[in-house]
Amino acid sequence: MAGNKNSGRPEYQATDEEREKVRVLKAGGMSNEAVAEALGISEPTLRKHFSSELDRGTAKVRADLLMARYRSAMGGNVAAQNKMIEQVAASSAQAKITAKAPKLGKKEEQQVAAQAVGGKFAPPQAPKLVVDNR
Repeated sequence: MAGNKNSGRPEYQATDEEREKVRVLKAGGMSNEAVAEALGISEPTLRKHFSSELDRGTAKVRADLLMARYRSAMGGNVAAQNKMIEQVAASSAQAKITAKAPKLGKKEEQQVAAQAVGGKFAPPQAPKLVVDNR
């Protein structure tokens, strides 16, 4: 009996409705544990059968919502038009934010710190040479 294929619990089969539910719940900010509990499955089963939805689900839901809002705005919904204008302005403003300077390594940080030293610990100034060629 131990080698019989038909013994034991049948393997979990994910449905399209459950896949959509996982995408929406993850986009809503729920943890994997909470999503698994909502579906009535264990976390390892969730990761095994819904890994794609867990990884890319939020982006897909957001894209679907943006497209629905866009279609509504193009259909004449003024509230949707105003929200689209806000989002476009916010995304373009965020794109204008300057990029951070690259993180310096230890040697570069020490060189910058050495150049910024002042006060009595500053390196002495080079002597001024006066040459008179008369």
